[in-house]
Amino acid sequence: MQKLDKKADGGTANFTTAPVAASWGVDPEFIDLPGLQSRFGIKRSLAYLLIADGAIKSVSLRRRGALKGKRLIDVASVRDFLNSRMG
Repeated sequence: MQKLDKKADGGTANFTTAPVAASWGVDPEFIDLPGLQSRFGIKRSLAYLLIADGAIKSVSLRRRGALKGKRLIDVASVRDFLNSRMG
């Protein structure tokens, strides 16, 4: 996108404003189960097994007395688990 401004001497100055992109390169600290599958290929059932075994960490967010909530997975613990399986 170009913006033309008038200079004090009567001419015009060209300024180029680069578009600002979302920062997709930043890793989140927590992801949900669909994010775990899309990012790491770990499906819901395996994720719950790994959580139960203590291999990865998670937290469940729900209101008091509610039956449903949102489970978030600690990305660092997933990376640690995968790195431990490499060698």
